[in-house]
Amino acid sequence: MKKLVKLCFLCLFILTGCEAMQENNKEENYLHYVNQVTNSFIEEMEKETGLCCSGSGGSMPHDVEKIEVMFVGYRRATVEEARTLTVKGIQKLLEKINSHEKIRPFLREYPFTESRVRISIAFQTKQDEYYFDGSVARVSNARNQIFYRKAEKQLIKHGPTINGATGGIFSPAYESIEERLELIITEPYEDAVKMVEAARLPPPFKKL
Repeated sequence: MKKLVKLCFLCLFILTGCEAMQENNKEENYLHYVNQVTNSFIEEMEKETGLCCSGSGGSMPHDVEKIEVMFVGYRRATVEEARTLTVKGIQKLLEKINSHEKIRPFLREYPFTESRVRISIAFQTKQDEYYFDGSVARVSNARNQIFYRKAEKQLIKHGPTINGATGGIFSPAYESIEERLELIITEPYEDAVKMVEAARLPPPFKKL
């Protein structure tokens, strides 16, 4: 009887191990496909636009739920230029995802839509500092909206820190200059696509 119980536990252990290995192999497969898609997308975007990739990721707990890619452009950008780069980037990434047959079974939904990809572009100087002239400092999409933000320097007043034990002033009040991103405008993604298509202008795809 003891041998039978041990045998059952052994079989259960083997089955559990096999299932875990299959799950790990599945995860490795779809992460590999995600890398194929994002690497190809990044390579083309960098070549065509002069943008530099600063990171990528997403949400992929059990399948491919979201994909995010971040870029830096070392130049100023108007709202129109930022809109064109963002829309073209989203469309290009979606085309690569939805045309990749091997990743398709692992997508949360097919076809993958704009709500499941995120493109973020920061516009900075060569010293990795924002421009403070009202131009677009960062553009990103989320929740079917595109957000355009500018960088500002603001004077922040900090009050004194009170010592809780004695009630005395632990540190005096002071002022500091802080950089903040303030919203310029936000617009629905569908409206942005229509404006880009209506403008029919060559996108700001050039290396600087």
